[in-house]
Amino acid sequence: MSALLYLIAKSVKNSLRELLKKPGKLALYLFVIAAIIGVILLSFFTRAQVESAAPLFWFTGILFLFIALFVMISLLKGLSGGDVIFDMNDVNLLFVSPVNPRKTLLYGLIRMTKMAFLAGFFILFQASSLANFGIDYGGVLLTFGGFLLSIVVLTTASLLIYSVTNGNVVRKRIVKGLMVLMFLPLGVFLVFQYYMTGDVFAALETAINSPFLRFIPVAGWTAWGVTAFLSGEVMAGLLFFGLNLLLCAGMTLYILLSNPDYYEDVLVATETAYEKKRAAADGNLGTATTSTRKVSITKTGIPGSGAAAIFGKHMRESFRENRFGILTLPSVLIAAGAIIAALFIRDLSVILQILMWIQIMLIGTGRGLKETYSHYIYLIPESSFKKILWSNMEIMARTLVESVLIFGIGGALIKTNPLYILIYIVLYTLFSLLLLGVNYLSMRFLSANIGAGLLILIYYIAVLLAMAPGLALAMVTGFTIGGETGFFIGLLILCGWELAAGLGCFALSKGVLHNCDMAQMKVNQ
Repeated sequence: MSALLYLIAKSVKNSLRELLKKPGKLALYLFVIAAIIGVILLSFFTRAQVESAAPLFWFTGILFLFIALFVMISLLKGLSGGDVIFDMNDVNLLFVSPVNPRKTLLYGLIRMTKMAFLAGFFILFQASSLANFGIDYGGVLLTFGGFLLSIVVLTTASLLIYSVTNGNVVRKRIVKGLMVLMFLPLGVFLVFQYYMTGDVFAALETAINSPFLRFIPVAGWTAWGVTAFLSGEVMAGLLFFGLNLLLCAGMTLYILLSNPDYYEDVLVATETAYEKKRAAADGNLGTATTSTRKVSITKTGIPGSGAAAIFGKHMRESFRENRFGILTLPSVLIAAGAIIAALFIRDLSVILQILMWIQIMLIGTGRGLKETYSHYIYLIPESSFKKILWSNMEIMARTLVESVLIFGIGGALIKTNPLYILIYIVLYTLFSLLLLGVNYLSMRFLSANIGAGLLILIYYIAVLLAMAPGLALAMVTGFTIGGETGFFIGLLILCGWELAAGLGCFALSKGVLHNCDMAQMKVNQ
């Protein structure tokens, strides 16, 4: 264990030394810390009145759905290739060292807390949203802690599932069946309650407060553990959190006892992730994104000319790879979930805010940013501004289709004013333009690569800073005019700001392609 403690201490020390050599990164980290402290201090002055707070069970349901999404992702990862808890440095050095495999696995799980922190970092900035449920910043930190615990448990589960089911079709089917059985009783109970009462909200409240939800592994335990602590039921909170800890300890013990030489299972996921990064660093995006999914070739050729050919290429690839055309399966699921949520919340402005947060996390997953790691975009005789703009039009088109489906169908079902539906569509679509612009600014001035930890840490704050002037102007105008007219004009102003700020970010970022200075994706392994 002393060797692992030395490795952790040395890694932290080296990271701090590297940080001191880069004043830009140091300033950004200090800014992030200052922003968190600022949010904490601000929360003391913006606490919601308990009398006006929304029922806490709604928070329980939202947290359950959020963690349930990660449960499904982790289980599916386990069925495919396992989760990544080590890097290639560990494979080359730690795995061959005379260190107990049990302690090595514990070291890998500890490393996962860093990735979990980055994945749930945005929770720390949800004080204003959680205040609607009467939750102070202590509750925000508690929610964040519950999320970290869930991620560690799910990572262990992913490793266990891969170790048990690898190469065994029957076992994979059993795991898939168990995945369905985890949530099936709750779904059946919810439908039964709705059939008995005829009231959607009453059925949801009963389902959320039922044992069918609270005893669903990880998602139900965490949601009700956090809720119990917030309600002052310390023993119940300790029980639910303890169940997560016992599950994690049990899975870890099973891995070590049944397969002490688990390195082979871990190695597959680690090497796969490393090869993808190395291929991307060399500009071989085809290798980096190799998939076993069948491709349907219906049309050939690339429509468009000049920089627009990049957009045509991306559209052709989307229709070949996705059965939903320009839409992906996650975007279809998000759209369906948002439409269902609109029926319950009955306020498209709230749906818009939730979707914006989701969009912040997903906006960098398209093909546009990855084009800068290939040489083709540099060969097109067009301006850098046009090329980086057209290379991201696929994401803009997808967002437009998503917004039309979500706000069009959802607004029609709850009978929202068509003008508001139109403005929400434009606002949501232009927000993606702003997010892409912020991404390119990070690449241009910070040399941050896709998925870099620093980019994740400062990304949320950068977006808030970019939106702040438009939000301030929209709010001042809206309150000055007042009424629905002021609200609508404020939304128009915010749309204009998103367009101007997004194009401005792209204009400032055109140096990404300046003089064929090809971007390089760092492989820190």
